[in-house]
Amino acid sequence: MIGNRYPAADVLAQRGRWDAATRAVVLDRVHNVPEFRYFNGHDRVTLEALCARIIPQDHRPIEDRVPIAPWIDERCAGAASVGFRFEDMPDDATAWVLGLTGLDDAAQSIAGAPFCSLPSIKQDRILNAIRTGDPPGDTWQRLPARRWWINLALKQISGIYYAHPTAWNEIGFGGPAYPRGYAALNFGAREPWEADEVLDPGSSPA
Repeated sequence: MIGNRYPAADVLAQRGRWDAATRAVVLDRVHNVPEFRYFNGHDRVTLEALCARIIPQDHRPIEDRVPIAPWIDERCAGAASVGFRFEDMPDDATAWVLGLTGLDDAAQSIAGAPFCSLPSIKQDRILNAIRTGDPPGDTWQRLPARRWWINLALKQISGIYYAHPTAWNEIGFGGPAYPRGYAALNFGAREPWEADEVLDPGSSPA
């Protein structure tokens, strides 16, 4: 069970202090989760299983979990790009399709079943093979596994997660400070609108 270190955190309670453009962007992430348009049924399930292993959210009710896979799908459907790509990697949308296929290739080779149907301990074994750059499967002969893992899977999944107010509450981030700005100038000091951290029982302040 993951403890809630910032039980009083509620970033959205501050939305009245944001400018209109910032408020629109943040609330869009919460209320306008996109429909799947790019990934087919099996790839969608595989992507959701991957997201659940990289950032587990089983400790939250389903309605409170940060949606990650739909925003990756939206990026792929819109051919979004970070403005560069590695010479041994295809565009992001293609790399996602290949990577999800590669997850199944490795899972079938190691465990004899699709990635999404495996228990978490076996899924982690597949992901570790990809992380170390030596997973089995024909797909990984065409796609550099470690680069896909670090520069696509981890970066996009964690980036989408930590762009959501639920994740901000989790880490005690008070949200955007525009236009009011930051006032706490001492290193490590919290802003007046940020929640206090509640230490675990038995621990002491650093």
